[in-house]
Amino acid sequence: MKGGSCKESFMAWEVCVEEAKKKKEDIVTKCMEVSTTLCKCMDAHSDYYEPILIVAKAFEEEMKKEMEAEKNKVEEEISEKEEASSGLLTKSIG
Repeated sequence: MKGGSCKESFMAWEVCVEEAKKKKEDIVTKCMEVSTTLCKCMDAHSDYYEPILIVAKAFEEEMKKEMEAEKNKVEEEISEKEEASSGLLTKSIG
């Protein structure tokens, strides 16, 4: 990443991340602007950065799958608790 047309954007991103870590700040919030600049640069030079972009896209898709699975798990647990509560309520009324 320290080569190619986006090296300056990458180095700025790297500095931002390190600063956020040292100050225990939220990296996503603190570095949103430099991250966006880096992504735009990489997209503009996708011929050079294609291998990295492919990995990033695969990672993003995997994260979406994991988040969806977690969401489904939580919804299922809520549904089971609601059913159990409903059964207890019916028994206490009946």
